[in-house]
Amino acid sequence: MSEYDIFKRIMGRSKLSEKKGFRVHFIGIFGIGMYSLARITKQMGITVTGSDREKSQLKPYLDSAGIITSIGHKWENAKGADIVVYSLAISEDNEELEYARRMRIPTLTRAEYMGILMQDYNVRIGISGSHGKSTVTAMTSHIFSSAGKNPTVISGAKLPSGEPTLIGEMEYLIYEACEYKDSFLKLAPSAVTVTNLELDHTDYFKDLDDIKHSFLMCINRAEDLAVLNSDDENLSSIMRLVDVEFVTYGAKDADYTYLMKSFTRDGIKYAVKYKNKSIGEYFLRLKGAFNVANATAAIATAAEYGISVKDAGEALESFSGVGRRMELVGYRQGRAVYYDYAHHPTEISAVINALTMTEGTLTVVFKPHTYTRTRDLWCDFVTALAMADFVILTDIYPAREESIEGISSERLAKCIGDKAIYVKDKDVPFAVDRFTAGAIVLMGAGDNETILNNLIERKHL
Repeated sequence: MSEYDIFKRIMGRSKLSEKKGFRVHFIGIFGIGMYSLARITKQMGITVTGSDREKSQLKPYLDSAGIITSIGHKWENAKGADIVVYSLAISEDNEELEYARRMRIPTLTRAEYMGILMQDYNVRIGISGSHGKSTVTAMTSHIFSSAGKNPTVISGAKLPSGEPTLIGEMEYLIYEACEYKDSFLKLAPSAVTVTNLELDHTDYFKDLDDIKHSFLMCINRAEDLAVLNSDDENLSSIMRLVDVEFVTYGAKDADYTYLMKSFTRDGIKYAVKYKNKSIGEYFLRLKGAFNVANATAAIATAAEYGISVKDAGEALESFSGVGRRMELVGYRQGRAVYYDYAHHPTEISAVINALTMTEGTLTVVFKPHTYTRTRDLWCDFVTALAMADFVILTDIYPAREESIEGISSERLAKCIGDKAIYVKDKDVPFAVDRFTAGAIVLMGAGDNETILNNLIERKHL
């Protein structure tokens, strides 16, 4: 029996919020997901401490919430904790993790702990998918908030408020459900919304069938229902195996359908129907046709919990987007600079298509994320990046991996052709000025903050 199962047995039918004498210690507390859980745990009246290897801009927010954080990992940090929660990015030989296990303090991964914490909420809505889950999480929370539902929200990206979490009441929890290492299978959703599924995280999933199986198990964990994208071929292929009640959304042949009406530099006008009955036309202040699909996913989810399609559509007209999702962050010599989390070929293609439609000439600056993803999706990366007018590649962000011989950004640039060059991070501004034109988008899931700060001359207001 795993530590997680043992801890669940210890908890029994009691809720985490009832454990007022508990102290929960978070290893890797400055990660967005861990930060959110720490804030919510503290709000429940539980003592919270945490540590991380480097100082973060999130530290002052934790300090103001009364959460004690330590810079650097030392076994003493975990002393006296009742539970230790750790990120999957933490190594097994971490001093605090080893101490907790030696002292028989229950140690839970972030997802395992979240599965315990979420039992305090009456309705738990998980947003999953290979792409778009952060945006749909934010859109869904925006609709519920506009309807006066006061949800608690856990997102993998910064919400329009600038925080990755929204602390509300205990009725609704809206959260981003990540598929990496089957994390979403530790959670207990009332409903699951799935945007799409595609081969990714090839360091864990062995093939497309493997990831399909995981998503199917995730969907079938829903207590009430699922909201599924019928336009996605991979997702559609497993719908016949779904055991829970579900509704679909998409551009056609779905319960909730959308129709693009017009595109402008400021956004997209679109219409929504429910079971072929026209509901209304709305305006979304975002770029990219895929964001209309994301909006419809959020509208369908809200509608299944009693918020009218009309109210949901109108609520999204004031939605301003989330951090690092085609975010206009500033200008360089009059050229618009966008920031995006895209790190999969499908995401890259979607961003290039969306920005090219309104900006024209486009320069992509891209830091690939992990060696395994770059290796396993190599040809798709070449095809996607070649859609841009100019491409600047920087060194691969390794995350948790060692380098792989023959897999490099320099070689990737050569495969793309003359429009692509490879440079070191520090040389990006020079390369942008010397070799490129048009709007600029910096993409990647790694640490691109230094590149961004050097690139921007005037921030967007």
